[in-house]
Amino acid sequence: MRHLSENERSCGSAFRDHSGQASIEWVGLVLLVSAVITGLSLASGLVPGLAVVQSVSRSLLCAASLSEGCFDEGSLEEQYGPEVAGLLRSHVPDLLFGPDLLGLPVDFRSCRSAACANAGGRGVVGESTAGEPVTLFTRVVDCREAGRSGDLDQLPAGECQGEGEGNLYLQYWAYYPESASFRGVPVIEQKGFHRHDWESTQVRVSPDGEVDQRASSHAGYNHTRSALNWGSDIGSEFLSRAAEAAGFRERGGWGPASGALLIAGGSHAGNVAGSPADRYPTRTPASMIRLIPLEGVRGGPLARPADFYPITPPWQKSVWENPEADGTG
Repeated sequence: MRHLSENERSCGSAFRDHSGQASIEWVGLVLLVSAVITGLSLASGLVPGLAVVQSVSRSLLCAASLSEGCFDEGSLEEQYGPEVAGLLRSHVPDLLFGPDLLGLPVDFRSCRSAACANAGGRGVVGESTAGEPVTLFTRVVDCREAGRSGDLDQLPAGECQGEGEGNLYLQYWAYYPESASFRGVPVIEQKGFHRHDWESTQVRVSPDGEVDQRASSHAGYNHTRSALNWGSDIGSEFLSRAAEAAGFRERGGWGPASGALLIAGGSHAGNVAGSPADRYPTRTPASMIRLIPLEGVRGGPLARPADFYPITPPWQKSVWENPEADGTG
């Protein structure tokens, strides 16, 4: 977790003393400084200059928000306790990206444009060309008896009944500034494009220690990459259930955890297993991924203004409260 420097703390104090006009003046300064730095960066052809724009803009916006906790990423231990924090770290998957990679998962509070999420090449990557770290946001749903008696952000008791009862759910959410399902396909390419994209992979730990995993893929959840997942991909519960009843796919998209997330480069649709690793030329090892508790930051000063239209953010999706939900809406 990043701690505020003495200068940042004193600066925030100064703003509070003159709060009547600080916000307007400093938001104006944000725009001015960002415009100047962006112009200089583009004029010199230095794309990495975007990292400077991101850093300066974020710092000034934090200052204008009059919040000393603006930079906080949140501690896994503080949010979930040491046991669950350890499980989150041990189950975070390696990320494998397809050859048509369209940006890395980043922190939506500081990057919501394609330029700052660009991967810039193949091989092992830990940050974008603009210096944005590869980031996954976490969400925990603890349906164990011990978890429901704690003080964490828990589900209503009814949601933990049935299939979910007794399980621990670890959700890893990825934000991408844009998505292009039909990238490179003539005529229909624009049909598959939209700003913003939230995808996830979820881990389910059962009372007997069995660990399952699934990944969001278009309108449903999949485990093994297969053409037989098309019912899930179009959001048809009837077709998905029929394929599951016939043994063609895993129930609810859940299957044995692989420790990996296979990501389609354009749409970011995910799978857990089923494709040769050499089909994914870009990867981020689990050890290089920054984890941020989404419960703790989604209401912060840099998160509140975020507009993800036409996409629904995680905390408005069914799976946020019901970890066994089949749909991604």
